[in-house]
Amino acid sequence: MARHPDLHPLLATVLDREAELPPLRTLTPPEARMTLRRRMDPLLTSFQPRCAQQDLSIDGPGGPLSLRLLKPITTNADPLPLILFLHGGGWVLCDLDMYMPLADALATASGVAVLMVDYRLAPEHRFPAALEDSLAALEWLWSHGIDHGLDPARIALAGDSAGGNLAAVLARGCRDQGGPPLRAQYLLYPVVDLPDPTRYPTYSEMGDDYGLSQTDMAYYWRLYAGNAAPGPDLMPMMAELAGLPPALIHTAQFDVLRSEGEAYAAALDDAGVQVSLKCWPGMTHGFASLAGVLGPANASLEEAGAWLSQHLRSEDPRAE
Repeated sequence: MARHPDLHPLLATVLDREAELPPLRTLTPPEARMTLRRRMDPLLTSFQPRCAQQDLSIDGPGGPLSLRLLKPITTNADPLPLILFLHGGGWVLCDLDMYMPLADALATASGVAVLMVDYRLAPEHRFPAALEDSLAALEWLWSHGIDHGLDPARIALAGDSAGGNLAAVLARGCRDQGGPPLRAQYLLYPVVDLPDPTRYPTYSEMGDDYGLSQTDMAYYWRLYAGNAAPGPDLMPMMAELAGLPPALIHTAQFDVLRSEGEAYAAALDDAGVQVSLKCWPGMTHGFASLAGVLGPANASLEEAGAWLSQHLRSEDPRAE
């Protein structure tokens, strides 16, 4: 079918180019990672960081775990509040380098530090490996963040797509297991449930015409979850949500995951959690990764950064 006329022209061009290439799900995971990296090389080559960068390595559940700490150069406060950021890619793709434009923009917009986590990828490392690595990074931050000029009492979680799934699960784990008292969570087109068009109509509405599809999501779920039993550590929509930190959820108009984000925002609201939801018009899944070249991507991260800064710098964790 013809694409909607409200689709942003830059994203329409990107989709047209991708339509001429083999879908990533038809490649082996290593091939898909290399292919995606090549597709993103022009953006990454032109990227000019605005933050100071420090690469770190800690002991993780599966061996050394790489972290990347970004600090805005214009910020002199010490210790700094911090955003723990978990990247997307269906738990299968992407790495810290590929998410530098987004993370750098978020750190700059918020004026606080961002810690990126290079968690283990599926299918080589299935569930719960990525979640275990994310938890290890949070525990390290809680214990050792002060040594790096970070304030462990002022932490927010953030993640996009599969990383939004991990952030949502981690937020609940902190509530239930006595983890750090989180100030906020920023979920960018998060994965919160299985791809079910009877519950989430955007799977049918978008079809295969806007990049990410129901078939793609079923592929990523299969590689990540394997034979694991359904539960809230996989699917945040199954969890008890009361008592979670305030949430900002950004979705995209032409994204199969839009209905999931809307449903999760409604579930948080029903549970008494402070939540803000915004759908970005004309956008597709992954649009924020085009920070620096796509105006709405820049605007979304500016908005998220301001919201996160407000919650991280306020004396009242639940401040509007």
